[in-house]
Amino acid sequence: MSKTLALLSMALYASAYTIFAQQDFTFNFYGNPTPVPDKNPNGLVDSHSISVRPDLTIIDVNVSLTISGIGLGGFNGDLYVTLQHDDGFSVLLNRPGARPGDPSGYSDNGINVTFDDSAGRDIHSYRLVLSGNENTPISGALAGVWSSDGRNVDPNLVLPSSPRTALLDSFNGESLDGAWTLFVSDLSSGGTERLDGWAINVKAVPEPAPIALIALFALAVFAFRWAHPNKRNH
Repeated sequence: MSKTLALLSMALYASAYTIFAQQDFTFNFYGNPTPVPDKNPNGLVDSHSISVRPDLTIIDVNVSLTISGIGLGGFNGDLYVTLQHDDGFSVLLNRPGARPGDPSGYSDNGINVTFDDSAGRDIHSYRLVLSGNENTPISGALAGVWSSDGRNVDPNLVLPSSPRTALLDSFNGESLDGAWTLFVSDLSSGGTERLDGWAINVKAVPEPAPIALIALFALAVFAFRWAHPNKRNH
C-alpha cells in the first residue's frame, strides 16, 4: 500500500469516527427524597428535561434506582416502576416476586440497583437468582446489576412467564433530548416507600448530516479507485 493510500485510509477512518463517534452521558436525579403514596396506583411522577444536542441518537440506556422502605419498612413486591421518554417505554419493576400462588411478591425491603439489560439477571425473580429459592428473603436492600423486568402487563396479573416486551432497548433510536419520566407506585398497604433518587447512563451517537454522508462516500470511492487503478475507467 502506498503512503498516499495509507493517508487516504486514515482520513477515511477519521471521517467515519468523527461522524459516528459514540458519546457517553450520565444524568443524576438524586438529592430530593420523596415519599411514594401508599396503596395508590396514581403513584409518584418524577420528570426531568434533558437538553444536550438535538442530533444525538440513543444506542444504549442503563438506569440506577434507589428506593427505601420508611416507617415500618416497605415491601419490594408492592412496587411498579416505569421509565418513559419519547416513544420509548420500559417497565423497570413489576411487583418483583409476583408468581402463581403469591401475587403480592417479595416482602424484602429496599432497592438499590442498576438496570442493564445485558446483565441477564431478571430482577422479577431475584430471590430465585440469588438463592435458588423463592421463599428465601435477602438481607438488606437488593443491590447489584439486573436486567429490567420488562413485563408490560397489569401488575395484578403479572407472572414470571409474562412476556418481557418493555425492556430498556425500547429507547434505542430515540433522540437523547427531551423529557425523561420515572413513575413509581406502591400498590399495596402495609409498607411505605421513598424514592431516594435515580440516574440514567446513555450512550448516543450523532445522527450524520446528509452532506457528511455524501463526503464520506466520495472519499471511500476515491480510496477504492486509488487502490484499484485498473478499475478507474470502468
